[in-house]
Amino acid sequence: MVAKPGQAYPANSMTSPSMMPMYIPDPSIKGISFDQLLKNRGIRFLHHIAAPCPNMKSINANNHDPNCIFCDDSQIIHLPPKEIWGVFTSNSLEKMYEIQGVWEIGTAVVTFPTEYPVGGQADFNTFDWLVCPDFEIRLSDIKEYDPDQNSGIELRYPIVKVESMISVRNGLLYNYVEGIDYTIVSGNIAWIAGKEPYFDLASQTGEVISILYTANPVYSVLNVMHELRVTQEYDIVTGQKIARRMPQQVLVKREFLVNPAEKEST
Repeated sequence: MVAKPGQAYPANSMTSPSMMPMYIPDPSIKGISFDQLLKNRGIRFLHHIAAPCPNMKSINANNHDPNCIFCDDSQIIHLPPKEIWGVFTSNSLEKMYEIQGVWEIGTAVVTFPTEYPVGGQADFNTFDWLVCPDFEIRLSDIKEYDPDQNSGIELRYPIVKVESMISVRNGLLYNYVEGIDYTIVSGNIAWIAGKEPYFDLASQTGEVISILYTANPVYSVLNVMHELRVTQEYDIVTGQKIARRMPQQVLVKREFLVNPAEKEST
C-alpha cells in the first residue's frame, strides 16, 4: 500500500542532510571591500564629465553659436578628466556593415567605485566620456586631401600610432612614411612641407588616402543603471548600522566620433 502524503517515514529510511545552514549570515556587501575589489581587478579610466555649452546669447532663444569652437555645435563640453578604476561586467556587441567599414553599436556595463582615488564622490551621467588610456584599438578611416586644411588631417580618434597610410597614384599604390611624408602632432597628421598629397585644380578633388591607426578607446555613458545603491554596514565602534553608498553601474557605448565632425561649406 502506498503511503499517503505527509505520513512519517520509518526511522531506518535513507534521508539526506539539509542544505540550509543553521545560521544565515548577513548578506550585505561591505562597501569598502567592494571598492578595493574594483581597484585591484579593474582597469584605469579617465572620466570626462559632460556639461552644457554656454556659448549662446540667450537661453530663451536657444541660439547656440553654430560655429562654436568649444563644442563644435554639439552643445556639450567635456571637462578635464579625473582618474578612476572600473570593471567591465558585461559586453554585448552588435555591428552594422557599411561600404566604408563597420559601424559598431555594441554596449557594455561598467562598474565604478563610489569615490575617485584622490578623493571626492564619483558621479556619472549621460554623455560623459570614459577613456581607456592603457589600451589601444585599431581603427581605419578614409580621407580626401584638402589643401585648405593647413593643420593636416584630423581623424575620428586622436592617433596613438599609424600602422599604414596609403593612396593610389597613377595606377600604383603609394605608401606614406612617418617622418618623411608626415608627422603626428597632438594626435593629428601634419604634412611635411613638399610632401603633401596631390590636388587636382580642374576637378577640385584631392588625393584619397586610406589610414589604418591605433587609438585609445573612448566610451560614452548612455545611462546610469544603478544611480543610487545603498547598503547597511555594522559599525563596531558605535554598535549601530549605518548607510553606505555602493559602487555604481553605467551603460556605455564606444563613441564613434570623438573629434568634431567635419562641416561642409555651402
